[in-house]
Amino acid sequence: MAEDDIYKSKARYEKIIKNLSLLAVKPENGSRRKYYCKNINNLECFKQMCKIFEVKDTSYIRRIRLFKSLIFIVDSTEKDLKKCEREDVNEIVARGHKTYNTPKTKEDIIRDLKYMWKCLFPEKDEKGRVDETIVPYTVRHLSPKVDKSKQKRRKDRLNIEQLEKLMNFFSRSPMMQFYIALIIESLGRPQELSYLRISDLEIHDNTYAKIYVSEHGKEGTKFLQCIDSYPYLLKWFTVHPFKDNKNAFLFIASGREDNQFTPVNATKQLQKACERLNLPRVTAYSLKRNGVTFARLRGESDVEIQHKAGWTSTKQINTYDQSNAEDVLKNQLAKRGLIKDKNYDMFTPKQKTCLCGENLGFAERICPKCKRLIHQEDIKKQMNADNLTTQVLKKIGEQNKELILKAMAELGVRNV
Repeated sequence: MAEDDIYKSKARYEKIIKNLSLLAVKPENGSRRKYYCKNINNLECFKQMCKIFEVKDTSYIRRIRLFKSLIFIVDSTEKDLKKCEREDVNEIVARGHKTYNTPKTKEDIIRDLKYMWKCLFPEKDEKGRVDETIVPYTVRHLSPKVDKSKQKRRKDRLNIEQLEKLMNFFSRSPMMQFYIALIIESLGRPQELSYLRISDLEIHDNTYAKIYVSEHGKEGTKFLQCIDSYPYLLKWFTVHPFKDNKNAFLFIASGREDNQFTPVNATKQLQKACERLNLPRVTAYSLKRNGVTFARLRGESDVEIQHKAGWTSTKQINTYDQSNAEDVLKNQLAKRGLIKDKNYDMFTPKQKTCLCGENLGFAERICPKCKRLIHQEDIKKQMNADNLTTQVLKKIGEQNKELILKAMAELGVRNV
């Protein structure tokens, strides 16, 4: 049986099922509902899909998405779907291209249409048996691929300097610092992080940790690596109000141990910070895309990224990677020492070690233990200031020495 998720999709799905008959009623002006079933016979398609969902144990969030596509489809034609020909399907798809704006939504409606047609009106083999491996002729000609020229670049990419600014903005929120650092490093899904519990932590030699995704993992159970984000884990775990309760959530939204920290909560805080810092607007899911981009640019292989993220193949990498030819060029120039650009000299948000031996996060500037400056530029500035102070004091000392010797000579005191 499918389980509920962080978005409470089960209750939303059950509400749709309960009010199926209302889908045949044309929505009034001002109603939140835009589409309705123009042919009452098509309501049977929703009932059939419900049975298929149960057989396949489809997740509730996918059920809702498929139903949204089906509602659009039954609103786009007055014919019974099982009597539709290719021309009718083409009209539905053409309307989808006019209605949906992004390449992703255009692809989704076609992909969903083909999937549901295959489930509702399957082809039969030569013996009259249902053959689910054959795509029905009515929709066989459709392709979800959309013209690449219509794609637009996302505007939620960060560089290392911007990432450090974002981390420092949350200096008073250790949980948010750890949340950001963990996604960037482990490439974990925001929904998976919402279900992590204290019992899922496995700390090794006080240098790194494994954080097990024991429930609601899209790719099944796995673990998230926590190496460079480990200092932030310690920082948050030290002040976690329910750290002694193994069943408490690792990320919490308020003072209650049963109140999960959701991707929506994270996105609200991230976008507020980005607005204050004048950074690209990022969401909880943007952090994962930035993590994949950093990993690609610092030279990690596709297989390494695949296993880190827990994917079954490397196909997803191109979906998340936001690097471009300009990044590769600057990266190569930086490696050869031909340019000095701190955004391209380092693509690894890695932990730092203070002179006192304290392990610190990649965005930390001052060691909380010995109060030393950590950032290399800050250290250079401090060293330059110290050298200047030494030179000034030395010059003053030499001048005082001459004055003292002159006074001693006037008083007839011998130089001892």
